[in-house]
Amino acid sequence: MNRTVAGFLGFIGGLIAGYCIVLFGWVAYSTFADVSDMGGGKAMGVAFFFAPLGGVIAGAIGAILLTRLARRGGAYWKN
Repeated sequence: MNRTVAGFLGFIGGLIAGYCIVLFGWVAYSTFADVSDMGGGKAMGVAFFFAPLGGVIAGAIGAILLTRLARRGGAYWKN
């Protein structure tokens, strides 16, 4: 598999995983800590700023890791 494809797949996977981890982490925290969010402003801040930011960071990490694995010739990419 090409390193570019591996990097792209790593970024997409990390983006989705990072977004979900941050978003559901906020939901769990706000539920257990009984955070008052009457107007939904905190949830919108998490959903539209912090979760995408976490997704981009996790996507970059995933792209770097899979690109390095593909460059090294990991078992998954051998023909």
